[in-house]
Amino acid sequence: MTKKLVICISLIAIFLSGCSLSEPSTKPSNITEKTLNGASFTFFDVGQGDSTLIQAEDGTTILIDTGRQDDDRILTYLKEANIKKLDLLLLTHPHADHIGNADKIIATYKPKEIWMDGLTFSSSIYEKVIDAALASNAKYKEPRRGDKATFGPFDIEVLSPDKLQNDANNDSIAVKMTYKDISAIFTGDAEKGREREMADSGANLEADILDLGHHGSSTSNQPFFLDKVKPQVAVYSAEMANSYGHPHVEVLEWLKERDIKTYGTDVNGTITIETDGKKIHVQTEKEGTPKPGSSYNKENNTQKTEDATSEELPESINLNSASSEELQLLPLIGPALAEKIIAERPYQSIDELKKINGIGDGIVRQIKEQGLAVTK
Repeated sequence: MTKKLVICISLIAIFLSGCSLSEPSTKPSNITEKTLNGASFTFFDVGQGDSTLIQAEDGTTILIDTGRQDDDRILTYLKEANIKKLDLLLLTHPHADHIGNADKIIATYKPKEIWMDGLTFSSSIYEKVIDAALASNAKYKEPRRGDKATFGPFDIEVLSPDKLQNDANNDSIAVKMTYKDISAIFTGDAEKGREREMADSGANLEADILDLGHHGSSTSNQPFFLDKVKPQVAVYSAEMANSYGHPHVEVLEWLKERDIKTYGTDVNGTITIETDGKKIHVQTEKEGTPKPGSSYNKENNTQKTEDATSEELPESINLNSASSEELQLLPLIGPALAEKIIAERPYQSIDELKKINGIGDGIVRQIKEQGLAVTK
């Protein structure tokens, strides 16, 4: 079995057998080396997507996001975790890498409540999720800043949005979830403008755990926001050597400057944080140190990977002639969608990709922003 990594720091003494810090933390730490009973936050490795399972010893179960539409590992994870039902399914925003498997999860686990931001989105995946929600017996809500709810021992406060901006990332539902003395903040893909709103809202943003916004992108996770949250542990969800450069080097530097212990699903696999309500215990599927992700430089067409090597990228990717491997260099295009693109050729424009089941406005927008796709 893969050796699991346990990071430990004591409240009373920094130096314990097998545990050390290079420099003192800016605030007392409550990360422990012992397994704890109470509640857990499991950040699943779902590639370039997001999905987190929150559980309590009384059986309360909450799932935040469901991973990509072309990667159904979350279904296997939930089955392995022996999940029978969901008290809350929280879908932060309608991008495919966050709601990709939500329709299947709704049908299988019949959540008591479903939260969505209410943004109308043009994609077949979004439509499937809405259809599944309507067909279920779940209570449907579109929460707004200041709303509060309780699920078992978890208290949830909605931090954002106040009102929709018709921008999928910035309309993400952001919440602070509290279990006894331990809190965690989840912001979906909300960017710095929303972070500023949250910081200026008067809400208490201090939390022990921060799910880094937008997969560790520098469009989120701004220094002023980190200073408000003051987390001891930060987690990002990303795929190894992804084309977005997640996590961005600036974010890792900001976290290091603040002595925030950071984990990523790209290098650590699935990450589980357990708590008894006073201390937290971090366990990872595999050992690894977060490093900047791949970053695409349009000026010289090179892609720098996390180990500082580089490889040539094509100057363009022709939708009408590219191989499956080449098509998978496009944002959010995995093997299944690449084969669908090939099957539906030819294309007169990039927008015609939207005729493919699983590709909507959001994916097409990101493909255009990358600047590689062409049809001639």
